[in-house]
Amino acid sequence: MYASGRACSPFTQASFVLPAPIPTWPTGTNFANGIIDLGALQVAQITSLNGVWATYQGGPDNKGSTFYEPASVPDGFSMIGSYGQPNNQPLYGWVLVAKDVSLPVEPPGLALPTDYLLVYDSGNESFDQTTFGHIWLPVAPQGYSAVGFVVTSSADKPSLDKVRVVRSVLTEDVENDNWIWGSNGFDIYGSRPVDMGSTALGISLGTFTLQANGKEMPKLFCLTNLNLSVGSQCAYDILLTLSYPSMPSLDQVKALVQAYAPVVDFHPDEKYFPSRVSWFFKNGALLYTKGQESSPVPIVQDGSNLPHNGSDDGTYWIDLPSDGTTSDHLKKGDLQSAYSYMHIKPALGGTFTDIQVWLFYPFNGPGKIKLGVETFSLGPVGEHVSDWEHVTLRISNFNGELRSVYFSKHSKGDWVSTPSLEFANNNKPIVYSSHYGHASYPSAGKFTHKLEQQIK
Repeated sequence: MYASGRACSPFTQASFVLPAPIPTWPTGTNFANGIIDLGALQVAQITSLNGVWATYQGGPDNKGSTFYEPASVPDGFSMIGSYGQPNNQPLYGWVLVAKDVSLPVEPPGLALPTDYLLVYDSGNESFDQTTFGHIWLPVAPQGYSAVGFVVTSSADKPSLDKVRVVRSVLTEDVENDNWIWGSNGFDIYGSRPVDMGSTALGISLGTFTLQANGKEMPKLFCLTNLNLSVGSQCAYDILLTLSYPSMPSLDQVKALVQAYAPVVDFHPDEKYFPSRVSWFFKNGALLYTKGQESSPVPIVQDGSNLPHNGSDDGTYWIDLPSDGTTSDHLKKGDLQSAYSYMHIKPALGGTFTDIQVWLFYPFNGPGKIKLGVETFSLGPVGEHVSDWEHVTLRISNFNGELRSVYFSKHSKGDWVSTPSLEFANNNKPIVYSSHYGHASYPSAGKFTHKLEQQIK
């Protein structure tokens, strides 16, 4: 049964803000103007949210979860679903609202639901909560699909004009993302498009999915971005087959990098630092050929004598010279002249921009193994020449705000939401580079990996 025991306001989840205000971005494109045109629909990202229902148990760290709806909806736009997140982190969420711009083309892109189906009622639960919570599925008419559930604190059905459902041809499939909360076999997850490649059209809505006893409950969908320019020259001198008008221009990308470029923190005993690739070539890197190992070829500074358009067949490889002095000099890198190499690409149907920031390390040092309280070097295990590492900044194309960072760790990695980051120099996230291995972490400390994973 319900047992709140809370004397204060039930929705006290602290909100996160970046250390410094978001800059005013250069003008020139549809980037960061608050609304993204998807073709038949327009969407806006709402970050001002009102709490509807909260739990104080279950979920990550057993701290419960809170569910929200938009505090206000711009004129002409409609709510399409509720938002929820765990209570173990500050509120930094968002949910999209949509506007139909397909008319006078029929049928319209948005429609009213015909009814609601109650899919969860917390009235019989014993966990601590603000009030009873109810989760409703909007019942869509033929040819339309629901893209979000509605959360209420009342057992009464929401009004039919509270949300809109979407024409099915404007939607794509979704899958579970991060776990938000669960109780007695009932679980709530964030949602994301099934296809999330840089050319995928599906976008995240900020809504959530449900499972009961490991089985999916009523199926939801996400929106798709059909507002594309085919064969256009994008600002980064790369000819894209598909381009989104919501993507930033080159000047805007430069401003984003200036605002959010990560600060890399090296271990105090680090020996192997990054360099420019051209420095590595110029200072002695060699190209080896299978069957001719005794006569490697020096690599020219621009790399023009490297093999091109081949496959990884083991015929060629890059290695250090046999001379110990030259080899040791290369291994240390050249931090003072090192470059960051960047790859800019659309994410989630052009509603976000991903800025991949790559560092090149001429050498990866030996791995380590921990046995009890002792740590031992595994050298030469884990040592290798040419070590590329990266982090990815995911930035909202609605307002240019940094929303999360991907930290690469050897062959894997993790997305970390902005509230869980450390910052330096205003809004620049700190990246901790692992000792010798250069894997990226959002915080300092000791991290271990299973032996079957790649050791660095």
